[in-house]
Amino acid sequence: TTATNIGTKVSKSGDTMTGNLSFGDNDKAIFGAGSDLEIYHDSASGQSIIHENGPSVLKIRASDFRISNSANTKDYLSANDGAEVSIRHNGAVKLATTSTGISVTGDATFADNGKAIFGAGSDLQIYHDGAKSVIEDSGTGALQIKATDLEIRSSTTNENYIYCVENGAVTLYHNDAAKLATTSTGVDVTGTLTSDGLNVTRTGNGQIAVL
Repeated sequence: TTATNIGTKVSKSGDTMTGNLSFGDNDKAIFGAGSDLEIYHDSASGQSIIHENGPSVLKIRASDFRISNSANTKDYLSANDGAEVSIRHNGAVKLATTSTGISVTGDATFADNGKAIFGAGSDLQIYHDGAKSVIEDSGTGALQIKATDLEIRSSTTNENYIYCVENGAVTLYHNDAAKLATTSTGVDVTGTLTSDGLNVTRTGNGQIAVL
């Protein structure tokens, strides 16, 4: 195509074009000696396509980068030079990179047998196998649960199973009633203690009464 017949659509001055350059459906703007990059609209699928067909990668360079809806009212993805990359849902940030890792807003959902895995050797895994929920530690160290106060409860009735208080008692429950609690001097049992055997060692001059 020469500058003469292009002139009916656009004007050309040196290396600068002014006006619009229109392509019909399935007509392509092609770049590279091997037609490495193609930009076109595919009428059959109704899709507009940027196709990197070469041996290398497609790079998009910008100080700040946005992928937005056609009305330019909501971002789908944004990237900021020297800062975060954010992925959004309905315009709201749901996942963003940070200087130390990632930040998630909302729930992170895993399918059955999908695992949250921690450690270089997959030492800690948290998952649901379709029948039960599992916290699995297969590393060389211990599994620690750290809390100021720790409660283990029923998910349906909120009944207590175990209740641990910092600098205080560890209490075991039966049907939400405390049955055994540690004290500063030993343990406190509520109810009857049933045992297959009992060994008692007396120190000092105290008396032992068996009723």
